[in-house]
Amino acid sequence: EDRNRQTTSLYQNIISVNVSKLDKLMDLIGELVITEAMVTQNPDLKGLQLDNFVKSARQLRKITSEIQDMVMAVRMVPLSTTFHKMLRLVRDMGKKLNKNIQLVMSGEETEVDKNIIEHISDPLMHLIRNAADHGIESNEERLKSGKPEQGTITLEAKNAGNEVHVLVKDDGRGLNKEKILKKARQNGLIEENAELSEKEIYNLIFLPGFSTKEDISEFSGRGVGMDVVTSNIKQIGGNVLIESTPGKGTIITIRIPLTMAIIDGMNIKVGQARYTLPTTAIKESFRPKERDVLVDPDGNEMIMVRGQCFPIVRLHRIFKVDTSIEKFTEGIVIMVEQEEKCLCLFTDGLIGQQQVVVKALPQYIKKVQNIKGIAGCTLLGDGNISLILDLSLIHI
Repeated sequence: EDRNRQTTSLYQNIISVNVSKLDKLMDLIGELVITEAMVTQNPDLKGLQLDNFVKSARQLRKITSEIQDMVMAVRMVPLSTTFHKMLRLVRDMGKKLNKNIQLVMSGEETEVDKNIIEHISDPLMHLIRNAADHGIESNEERLKSGKPEQGTITLEAKNAGNEVHVLVKDDGRGLNKEKILKKARQNGLIEENAELSEKEIYNLIFLPGFSTKEDISEFSGRGVGMDVVTSNIKQIGGNVLIESTPGKGTIITIRIPLTMAIIDGMNIKVGQARYTLPTTAIKESFRPKERDVLVDPDGNEMIMVRGQCFPIVRLHRIFKVDTSIEKFTEGIVIMVEQEEKCLCLFTDGLIGQQQVVVKALPQYIKKVQNIKGIAGCTLLGDGNISLILDLSLIHI
């Protein structure tokens, strides 16, 4: 009887809520964050000594961020259901391909936003199919190369700061660089004499229409390839990294943000324009000295930081903004890291850090201009609009 009472109370402690209500709640929290910034950073308050107001504003900011964390926690769902779907997929593929494959899972209790779960299950399925079909060798081939007959695909999830990393590893044959290059040249995806690093070669498999499979099977070779994975993951603000060791296996890492709605941002100015960078991408900011700036024979500008050379991107040139600050020694350089590549962005100056709510760019703007390097926009405390930079699309 006691046990029955416990189970009934357990059921009564859980309620089902429609996701659209949670989405609406998240939107309202976003509006609250914007309004809080508008109140606490109001231009009318500039230069006034308001001790009590500052104290109250600090308390308001604390409560706002706590509410935000709570709403995020309510929206979180464990990855376990998505992971467990893959067990059957691997078992069925093993039978059909006549391979002995086991799936090992870890970290399935890791939680991500409900919206992200919907976008991640298709890419995961695709990656696991690829690992079973392309990665894991046939039983005979494995025994010949001194590996255990049973191939292992590992599906792992872990929290890393404000991101979740989902890894798909296999102990198969790894990626064949020569084959990938040959196929990419055949399809005209790269120049005949292009020099590519190992990482760039591996990233070619993410290009649309790329497949190294000669014959079409039930699982692969149809040219619907890894580009589907990357486009799905990019939609939720994540990215995909790939590492491979020939003969040892491949590791594909999907990095996804915990939430797409609110980010910690650094506001910067270029001329009259305002831009926001995700704080997580910033490594450091500094005012460069004349002697640290170099120009290569092609006219590309570089900067020396602690003995290493990094390319400089002038934001005013990329976005065609008029600014009086064109000398490096008068502006601020911000070093950012994106997908393990470092860039230095040249800006007029920093405005300050603030939590910003990511608003999608309106459709009509996207149609009129082919906008590169902009992920969305946000409202600042003084009522100005700031564009949020997408660092993965900013190239030299």
